[in-house]
Amino acid sequence: MSWLEKCYSRMLIDNHITDLNPRFMSRFDPAEYVRMLKLSGVESSMVYACDHNGNSYYPTKVGHMHAGLNGRDIFGETVRGLADAGIIPVAYHTIIHHNWSAKTHPQWQMRDRTGNNHGNRYYWSCPNNDEYVEFCCTEISEILAYPVAGIFIDMTFWPTVCCCDSCRAKFRAATGAEIPEVIDWRDPAWVRFQRWREDSMAEYAMKLTGHARKARPGVTVTHQFSPVLHGWFLGASSGIAEASDYTSGDFYGGRLQQRFGAKAFSAYTNMQPYEFMTSRCVSLHDHTSTKSDEELYLHAATTLANGGAYFFIDAINPDGTLNEHFYKRLGKIVRKLEPFRRAAARLRPVLRAEVGLYYSMSSCVDESKNRLPLLELFEQGANMDIRHNAVLDEVLGTAALLNRLHVPYKVITDRTSDYSGFKAIIVNHAAYLSPEEAERLRRFVATGGTLIATGKTSLYDRFGNTDGDFQLADVFGVSYTGKDTDKVCYLAAGDELISCSGTCYPLVEAHDGTRVDGTVTLPDFPVNDPELYASIHSNPPGVATAYAGLTEHIYGSGRCVYLYSGLLAERQYAQQSFGETLFRRHLPMFVTASRNLPASVELTLLECAVPGTLLLGMVDYQEELPNITLADVELTVKLPEGFTPKRVRRTSDGKTVPFRFTGGELALTFDRFRDAELFELTMEE
Repeated sequence: MSWLEKCYSRMLIDNHITDLNPRFMSRFDPAEYVRMLKLSGVESSMVYACDHNGNSYYPTKVGHMHAGLNGRDIFGETVRGLADAGIIPVAYHTIIHHNWSAKTHPQWQMRDRTGNNHGNRYYWSCPNNDEYVEFCCTEISEILAYPVAGIFIDMTFWPTVCCCDSCRAKFRAATGAEIPEVIDWRDPAWVRFQRWREDSMAEYAMKLTGHARKARPGVTVTHQFSPVLHGWFLGASSGIAEASDYTSGDFYGGRLQQRFGAKAFSAYTNMQPYEFMTSRCVSLHDHTSTKSDEELYLHAATTLANGGAYFFIDAINPDGTLNEHFYKRLGKIVRKLEPFRRAAARLRPVLRAEVGLYYSMSSCVDESKNRLPLLELFEQGANMDIRHNAVLDEVLGTAALLNRLHVPYKVITDRTSDYSGFKAIIVNHAAYLSPEEAERLRRFVATGGTLIATGKTSLYDRFGNTDGDFQLADVFGVSYTGKDTDKVCYLAAGDELISCSGTCYPLVEAHDGTRVDGTVTLPDFPVNDPELYASIHSNPPGVATAYAGLTEHIYGSGRCVYLYSGLLAERQYAQQSFGETLFRRHLPMFVTASRNLPASVELTLLECAVPGTLLLGMVDYQEELPNITLADVELTVKLPEGFTPKRVRRTSDGKTVPFRFTGGELALTFDRFRDAELFELTMEE
């Protein structure tokens, strides 16, 4: 068994310190570093071999060693010290964001359409430059000469739309075309370039992974995968996950992003558990503002309840010292998490659910940039920023609704080929689907599944080609008219007019035999026209149309519910109430009865490597921390068919929990509930 499969508590101490001052890193002590890690109580530590400045922390033959070390190999000393202390050492290495290589070798630099080669302090080298790739491989060989169990390769994404000579030459050789000058997601030429960006980055990742495995057989390799939630600009794809033994990355978007991101990582990972990184401070841009103990604990508990390994990030002080007080605090948090960690390591749980939430990375585009020349594109930042697009916003809105209803779900991706176990799948505005993806969804409905699809789902293939209608029009029971709404529109359903805003959505016509439960109403005038308007403040509903807004269609043995707009992205009461009603009508409910169970509680169900065992995760993550203790909580949940529990046990203290089980439903009652619990359900006494 790999170290990965049994290690559920991990840590990284961020170390991007320049050598511009002789004081920097002068007080670093590998023994003290190891002592801090022992205080924290984590099982594994990721150690910096090279940082974004391009500074190596070992004697490199091809790069630049941090001048403040005066030739001392602190990477090697730290790795050996951790191993001697029983802490698993993993190497951290950075690529692309590598200032020394970019500044020393200008011909390796990324260049956007304006010729810019950096973002603020970060200078970039291009993975399509063959000399730079060989440099990366050589550095990786140097690092993996040390006895590390794994390597994390950071920044495997595009921080800009690179138009350097290397990219131009390789794109021309691959396609016979030049890089398009204008962004347009309706133009297959632009979409083809975007897919080439994604594929070339994935090819680069795979080359580095293959080199690492040759350099140190048995080593685990993973790449930064947080760009999974950052849209088209960073040029990430499932190919990065394919190049990784397990998914890993850091996020800064709060509770909802973590709950969804953990499930996305679980879906994309090749090996379990994935790891979900969270910083000690509010972000890596803030060096001292430590989160509360409650927030750090709930971050970790959420990851464990979703079958992942929790991972904390601290940052070293410029002189190389660490804050002992924090590590003592962290040790208390880790000890509180220890029963959950032991249970995860023993049972090796993975998520299970009857509801699937489809996530299409290929569809996370930004149509508001259509017709924008690359010369005018200005987008800064990397994987620590919060980016928005219609797909991600709607997926997160849908995830929030599922959480409110306490419906466990799993993420489905382009890599998911087995839909067995799912009774319902939700696909949000996934416009760019391969024919294979569309066919899998078609078969799912034909064989009895329920599909809820929205917006322009399946209008294009992965490369932006379309015949003008949805690939799944036969399943939806509607066809695209080629016309879209303005950026404000309304669903007329029953007595309600439910607004949706932010982007343009397709106007569709229902096929014969399709039931129409709602139609589209449009404003009287163009949205936000300064002269023509009905109300000076808003764009109220005006023109009732016959276009279908909400439909239901029987296809084969299943059914498809189609919703024209992205109103599930909206977080207002009206839209959420509509979404809850829709989901209660069409999704299998997990919680069949409850009392005093607020929406802040996430429920997860996990199947275990130990036969006849399930884990029921319950994490209360309230908006304001510390949590208010819940009182007199009752819940009844529907368990998988054929699973009859004989015992329910709290993993926090090992105590048996009274329960009732009738008709396939498990009923639990708690006088008090606070923060988190994993309940172990077994079919044997």
